[in-house]
Amino acid sequence: MPTTDPDRLVELLDHGECRDLLAGVRIGRLGFTCDALPAIQPVTFRLHGDRVVIPARAGSRMVPGTRGAVVAFQADAFDAETRTGWTVTVVGPARSVTDPVDVAALDGLPWPGALRPDRRYICVELGMVSGWRAVPDPAVAVVHPSPDGGRLRRAGHAG
Repeated sequence: MPTTDPDRLVELLDHGECRDLLAGVRIGRLGFTCDALPAIQPVTFRLHGDRVVIPARAGSRMVPGTRGAVVAFQADAFDAETRTGWTVTVVGPARSVTDPVDVAALDGLPWPGALRPDRRYICVELGMVSGWRAVPDPAVAVVHPSPDGGRLRRAGHAG
């Protein structure tokens, strides 16, 4: 699958690859509804079983916007220099976790910093999971300027 960069390809990721990539990053974005409008919020998260778990404050605008709703979650990693990277999107039902026993269990996940006493958790089920990786297209030669500043040469070819 082509991208907007003519020398890059997009490889579709399977469910297992998506899960592995999600498990390796800690920041993502949650898409939800706030006051009947779409909202996107950067969030800290952990993958726990078949759920994306997101800590939230009790008064956070995310909590009412996710209660029982279908939401979108996305995490990614890109290298601007090589123009390579990946993205994973999860769409699924969300629920707010407030029961003290459940909150205590999720407190055991490796969260950065101190836990707030007014914390809640938002859990997004891994409903629809999709992802892709952008990689160099081996069929396209990379063109580099020549050291003498004159003509252009192809990578791997003598000047």
